Amino acid sequence: MPIDTHTLIWIFPIAFMFHDFEEIILGEPWLRKNAGEIKDRIKDRVPAFLANQIGAVLNKSATELAFPVSLIFSLTFISSFLAVEYGKYGFFLLASGAFFLHGFMHLGQAIILRRYIPAIVSSVLIVIPYGPVLYRRLINEGMVDMSGLPIYFLLAMTLTIPFILVMHTAGDYLYKKTVRFLIPL
Repeated sequence: MPIDTHTLIWIFPIAFMFHDFEEIILGEPWLRKNAGEIKDRIKDRVPAFLANQIGAVLNKSATELAFPVSLIFSLTFISSFLAVEYGKYGFFLLASGAFFLHGFMHLGQAIILRRYIPAIVSSVLIVIPYGPVLYRRLINEGMVDMSGLPIYFLLAMTLTIPFILVMHTAGDYLYKKTVRFLIPL
């Protein structure tokens, strides 16, 4: 039984959560074991400010990581809602494009490190396969054309790192405020 387009769009936040559950649940123990090696490998390969940001993310607990993930999840939900309810596909195409390309980033990380990394299983089984199914459907239904899709991918590639940094900064702020509010010293 074929899935209708709106259902396929609503699968985006669900796929995002399955992917990020793998990262949140398995990330902290994996990082305890591998963070030192990861920091050593990246320090000479990326600009210093980015290496510092990556180092900060590598030191987060699963709870701390859940805050920026929840913010990003909210945006995946909003992008799907706007696409399905109002026919506004731009934000959805940008968000789903970033998600699709993010799956390839995890694949590249696993290849470079030559080992399992949290999120590789869901990237290979969910994130990467979801993209071609989604985009083929959106193209066939005239919601995007082949010439427009690369523009969304290019925008997603350009905006992803600053976006992730902003989400982590906002997540850190919310985490600290929430902890202070709920668990006063």
